[in-house]
Amino acid sequence: MIRQMKLAEWELQKAMNERLSTDEALNAVISGVYDTPDKNTPFPYVTIGEDTSTPFETKVTFGENITTVLHVWSRAEDGKREAKQILSLMLQALTKAPLEVEGFKTIQLSFLQSQVITDIDGITKHGILRLRLYINN
Repeated sequence: MIRQMKLAEWELQKAMNERLSTDEALNAVISGVYDTPDKNTPFPYVTIGEDTSTPFETKVTFGENITTVLHVWSRAEDGKREAKQILSLMLQALTKAPLEVEGFKTIQLSFLQSQVITDIDGITKHGILRLRLYINN
């Protein structure tokens, strides 16, 4: 039996963007959520990052094990505090209620890792949030 398969990555990105860009606490401290910011985007801001997807199948369903990365960019003068606080606000926004991905069923969202590094310019703080989602078609 051949099962029709589809990928959730684009719909997941739209759902995450919607959740992050409408969260009041997060948006009180960032300039916005972007897929591709330009050089004039005001700091701090959040970007949707990279995804990887592998099959997650049962006898009757097809799904995906998706790892996704979100980024925060900060130029606060007090070190990494702002970036770390924004990472926490991002995680809170994404986990406050089940994430609804159009055309798919989100089974699980898990926190994998966060870190803040100083970018190559020596000024910008780059926060990285890694998540894992199991999603069924």
